[in-house]
Amino acid sequence: MRHPIRLALATILVVAACGGGAEQSSDATAAGATVAAVDPATLDPATITPQELALGDSLYHGLIGATSCQACHGPDGKGGTVAPDLTDSTWLHSDGSYGAIYKQIETGVMQPKQYLGVMPPFGGAPLTPEKHRAVAAYVYSLAHPVKK
Repeated sequence: MRHPIRLALATILVVAACGGGAEQSSDATAAGATVAAVDPATLDPATITPQELALGDSLYHGLIGATSCQACHGPDGKGGTVAPDLTDSTWLHSDGSYGAIYKQIETGVMQPKQYLGVMPPFGGAPLTPEKHRAVAAYVYSLAHPVKK
């Protein structure tokens, strides 16, 4: 009986950490909305800009917006008890490519393979297409060398 309680508690913590106050913006997509602003297959890591990395870093660390990826994945991206390491070559729900990371942020992780926490689509927060791409670029850069 303890396991369902722990899972429920972990889910509540993840959703609270990932989707804190809602950011209101006329161009923000609703949390959980599926908006294909970019075809993930067309994302080329060579197009990642320093500005995107800076924006993605700020979003990842919860400095702007209504999300904080670091709450589950850790401030350095090395994971924790509820979410995996984003800095190594092991990817549980995708191949770790830039496009796959972009898509994973969009769809979330509702059935984790190894960790207790679920990740709601878009981390539970409204993300504009620009912010979505920036977070994907930053997460990609954690495990792959990107020219900064």
